[in-house]
Amino acid sequence: MTQKTTSEIFFEQFCTKHGVRWEQIATEAADGVKTPDYAIFPKETKVITEVKEVQENATERQQREKLEEVGWRTFGGCKVGDRARDVIETAANQLRRMAKGKYPAVIVIYNPSFLLRHHTEPHAIKAAMHGFDTYVLGLAPIHMRQKPRLLDQKSGSGRKMDSQFNTTISAVSVLDSDGLTVYHNVFAAIPLQVELLSGIAVAQFTLREKRSGEFDVWQKIG
Repeated sequence: MTQKTTSEIFFEQFCTKHGVRWEQIATEAADGVKTPDYAIFPKETKVITEVKEVQENATERQQREKLEEVGWRTFGGCKVGDRARDVIETAANQLRRMAKGKYPAVIVIYNPSFLLRHHTEPHAIKAAMHGFDTYVLGLAPIHMRQKPRLLDQKSGSGRKMDSQFNTTISAVSVLDSDGLTVYHNVFAAIPLQVELLSGIAVAQFTLREKRSGEFDVWQKIG
């Protein structure tokens, strides 16, 4: 039997603590294709779940070791949302196999490290799901010597959620020392009902309806 990861153990303990029944799914199907990790049953509703853990890479390990050595260190060095974007891409394939057209599907990103918290902060999750904040400028011909005009502010490239792809994913959530925070996918074919995780998640968010001239922002729900 495959040894459980730290993230799987923490997730199981979290579900048990909050009275959510869970069943582990075999890690590989008969044909060798990986399957999701768990089926959970909040309020006896089946939800397919994939649990992923944020782990430090070589650069982050060096940064942490330097911090421990001298007491300070700068962190960063990647595009906002990159780590969450990679998690979504990997998990989507596994969730699609068992959940598409049948059940809500949720990605749980376990991130216990304070030093890696920037990978799963709300802005990083928004950038991964809906794209980078983008300014749209209007430029006059150069001979007119006019300053650029701001036409709009919106979500741009780098999105992993849209009406045309990854609609199987109902939500992306973050599990850390603060609890479970859920970010609902507004494009989900089968949405995750907010009441299913009421009293379990510390907070739930959805994308606020688009306002002209403003960036997309999270809006708290539930």
